Amino acid sequence: MPGTGWTGCKAAWTRIDPGLPHSLQHGLVNRRIRIRMLAALVLAAVPIGGCMATAPSCYTKRAAVVLPDRTRVLAHLNNGAAGRALAEAILDGRVRDAEAMLARDPRLIATAVTDDPNVPQPPAGQYGDLLTFAVSRCNADAVTMLFAAGMPKDGVKPGAALSLAILADSPAMAEQLLSAGASPDPQARGGEDPMRSAIAFGHIGGVMTLLRHGADPRWTDRFGIDHVRMAVDAEQAEIAELLVQKGGTLWSIADDGSMAAHALLDTPVIFTSPEMLAARDRLRERARNANIAWPPPDRAEVRRQVAGGAWPTADMAKAGMTVAPAVLARIQAGIR
Repeated sequence: MPGTGWTGCKAAWTRIDPGLPHSLQHGLVNRRIRIRMLAALVLAAVPIGGCMATAPSCYTKRAAVVLPDRTRVLAHLNNGAAGRALAEAILDGRVRDAEAMLARDPRLIATAVTDDPNVPQPPAGQYGDLLTFAVSRCNADAVTMLFAAGMPKDGVKPGAALSLAILADSPAMAEQLLSAGASPDPQARGGEDPMRSAIAFGHIGGVMTLLRHGADPRWTDRFGIDHVRMAVDAEQAEIAELLVQKGGTLWSIADDGSMAAHALLDTPVIFTSPEMLAARDRLRERARNANIAWPPPDRAEVRRQVAGGAWPTADMAKAGMTVAPAVLARIQAGIR
């Protein structure tokens, strides 16, 4: 998907998933199709005007990336005038000035965009912390200085900087964060999800970077949706195949009884290159050979078997079927 794009401007859709990274967050009405529609927008929509000035040189391949908007950021920071001055210095690339401000008042390291609990989705570009601002400007020196000044490795807004860095043209920014100690799975502790960013943009290189630094290919969100499922739903079969090869599974059970294996029954409508279709065929063949069932049982049957304690059997678990404890508890309680 490099080179294609839509603007970062706020879309007039109806429901927001707070787990979506700010670098790609827009609302969608249906969780099942959210990632697929994002992928479609990245591929096909026509830019209708930007939300910020010309993008830094390291964000040219994925034009849909939503970078922090200077005006919106500066108007919604904590730490008053001092916080705004510090953020301006980072955004302007004045690293020594920013370093001096932090030396005078180390507490300013916590400067970040404030979240209004009454606004479920802020305007596009109104997000981030100092680390995110440095990453948005591709400024490795600023990142180094911020870590030396006490910036948490995942940032004040956990995962925001990495979720943006993973979408840069080069892996250098993401590698710098990860090598400094940033978690490849900040979403596991309530932060933003960089793997979801990479999947939504079809960025297999970003996925490889996160996996190389220890990202868990079987992590699931609160609904039981794992990254393999996200990739299959987004018709990113090559990414799904890579995740499975690295330990992911086609058989992680979600709240509604669905699995990535179910999504493989759908016919791709957007990403239909020979390579993508071949990867999808290989995933189907892997599912057929899993000694579970092919085609997979319908979702209601999966829920019934899980609720009754019959599934996963030992053989199914060995083949990769899994259900997160919280999902299991909700299914057994009849909650969807």
